[in-house]
Amino acid sequence: AYLLNPLVERLEQRYRVPRWFPALLVTALVGGLIVLFAFILVPNIANQAQALSDRILGTMKSLRTWLEASTVLDTLQEADLLQKQAVIDQTQALIKEQAAQLPTAIQDLASSFGSVLGILTLVALIPVIFFYTLRDYPAVQAALVGLFPTAGGRRDYLVEAGSIVGRYFRGQLLISTIAAFNVSFLLFLFDIPFWLLIGLLAGLLNLIPQIGALITMVIGALVALILGSWTKAVIVIAVLVGEAFLEQSVLTPNILSYQVGIHPLLVLFSLLVFGMLFGILGLLIAVPVTTILVTVYRAYREELTIDLSEYVTS
Repeated sequence: AYLLNPLVERLEQRYRVPRWFPALLVTALVGGLIVLFAFILVPNIANQAQALSDRILGTMKSLRTWLEASTVLDTLQEADLLQKQAVIDQTQALIKEQAAQLPTAIQDLASSFGSVLGILTLVALIPVIFFYTLRDYPAVQAALVGLFPTAGGRRDYLVEAGSIVGRYFRGQLLISTIAAFNVSFLLFLFDIPFWLLIGLLAGLLNLIPQIGALITMVIGALVALILGSWTKAVIVIAVLVGEAFLEQSVLTPNILSYQVGIHPLLVLFSLLVFGMLFGILGLLIAVPVTTILVTVYRAYREELTIDLSEYVTS
């Protein structure tokens, strides 16, 4: 509702209709997109996850053969730095364990929502809550803003922070969607294995500034190299580099036309701290939360600044 409220307001003002009508229209649109995602993309994601697991398990014999023939491990064993057979067994067991868990990840995520009755209740309630939140958004926003303390009797810092965070979230989601589509489509054209998984990973990690694109590049290249060839790995890297260039030169300047107002070093530090505390969720919320904290701090610092000129005597 927070992300889509500007769309509802624009429809309300442009067509001069009661607010409930665009709220209902947006709710129906979002519900349709979720259903479309569930019936089209989710089965493909599950199939590719299963295929990826099978491919990894299928390479276990060749991996063991390569490790057994490796002269590096022989050299390290002669220096009493490790036991070659133990390394081979542990590596094979680790990869096999991780690969076996891959196809069940989506099932575990679905089962975590609870029983069938709980899922049905959730599915029934979320659109209703979403619609009423959109319809009564101005009143809900005013009530939430009223919970925050004032700075000099005003809450201007909330308006500034909300504006920055709103543009950040909406812009990042739009850019991530474009990145996921571009990467998936191009990898599909080049017949790269598991193109959909790599594309969705690129879109998701795009929400993490600075380091998300690098993580996607490393993972995508490894998947293409291990399960494909050097050529496919180079194609994956080229596609991801091209997408990163497109984002930095075209998408980000035109979609994220704002300044967060915090130093890049502070961005990296916030990613480190929030990532350690909250995991992947922390990486997603690190920049907007840090922006809010910095904005609040600046508001109170300006309010508490003492004008020393009042105390200067002639």
